[in-house]
Amino acid sequence: MNISGLIKKIYFDSRILNEAEMRFSRNISIFEGCTARSILTLTSGAFLVGFAKYLGANDEIAGIIAAIPVLAGIISAFSPVVFEKIPNRKLITCLFCFIGRFLLGLMIFIPMIRVEQSIKISLLVITFLASNLFLAFTIPASQTWLLSITPENIRGSYFGRREAIVLGVVTCITLLMGQVLDKFQKTGQAFSGFLVIYIFVMTAAIVNFVLFSSMKEPPYPKADRDLKVKEIILLPLRNGRYRGIVFVMLIWNVGFQLAAPFTSVYMVSKLELGYGYITLMLVLASVASIVSVRYWGRLADKKSWLYLLKMMMLIQVLYYFIWFMIDVDTALLLLPIAHVLGGAAISGINISINNIQYSFAPAENKSVYMGFSSAVNGLFGFAGTLAGSYFIKLTPSFGISVHGFSIGSLQLIFMVSAMVLVAGIAGMNRIIKHKLNF
Repeated sequence: MNISGLIKKIYFDSRILNEAEMRFSRNISIFEGCTARSILTLTSGAFLVGFAKYLGANDEIAGIIAAIPVLAGIISAFSPVVFEKIPNRKLITCLFCFIGRFLLGLMIFIPMIRVEQSIKISLLVITFLASNLFLAFTIPASQTWLLSITPENIRGSYFGRREAIVLGVVTCITLLMGQVLDKFQKTGQAFSGFLVIYIFVMTAAIVNFVLFSSMKEPPYPKADRDLKVKEIILLPLRNGRYRGIVFVMLIWNVGFQLAAPFTSVYMVSKLELGYGYITLMLVLASVASIVSVRYWGRLADKKSWLYLLKMMMLIQVLYYFIWFMIDVDTALLLLPIAHVLGGAAISGINISINNIQYSFAPAENKSVYMGFSSAVNGLFGFAGTLAGSYFIKLTPSFGISVHGFSIGSLQLIFMVSAMVLVAGIAGMNRIIKHKLNF
């Protein structure tokens, strides 16, 4: 078989899938998820903040850089203009995911360029943004792909099992890489530590591409007519029930993203914790996710995905309140508690949000509705991070001590996030009751 025939067989197979092929693809998706999530973890959070600060970024800039993936989600709203025109989306999805993930690995070359510090930071922002734009462009198609090969009656149990396996693998990889980076930093060779991590990222991107390409894609009905850009916005907004879902997602993202990027900044910059300890905390969070996620999946099957999301938001409120209580003296006691709560909450959120958006979107043009949600989440989530960054900038020297307990500007951001989420849950209850009829 020649190359063109092989490409056609892999990426343009329009056959209706049987159950065995869908089950095979779901199994491959678990391994694909392990590589994808490993890349995400090693190029975000404390690892990304540490790399940004190695290049000379301050706390506010490091927090904003960490939130770039949320901003890039805006492009998801416009990708359906392309995807809804074609019955086979696999090639574009796999190719763009590979480009985005490989670009993340290429960021290691930035420190080698002999330019001013500010230019290096700008190059980091540009490369990281470009990478996440490629990845975000594929979100509606990749989500629809996986959901379409997973029957509704097993989604809760399947996504719970998938998330548990992915988290287990990523936990081991993260712990190992954290130890490697810590070891190099202690000997004054931070760049060598980052080099090991980013070489791993580029290798994982190649493996991910092979795995993703091995998954079978079901054929999609081609839209009767070409979508217009304005319809990407108008279709979801005209749907009253889905408009309620969009607002629920907006509430979550603003409250969460206001402070989420600054937890890593706080650990690296203010608490000055080693990467070994930070990765140990990530292990705790992952263990909590692994233990809880299968229960969350079964709970969603029994109750609803909206019920699960509301529960996770309540846990997230407690999570941010504990972060507010963390200072140098209380860190060793409270950081493990915070990470356990955060890990349990985020696992439930990860499996609930996609299913909520998919379930409430009409059968026709699902990728349009899910893309619109991603764009709204990105726009308002990043706005929340900018607000948090601006607050930190306004209060650089803020600090008080109450009976020996120290409170700084970053801790106040955590408390504000908790308050926003509390207000959001109250508003969410009204939306669920009156607009979604739950």
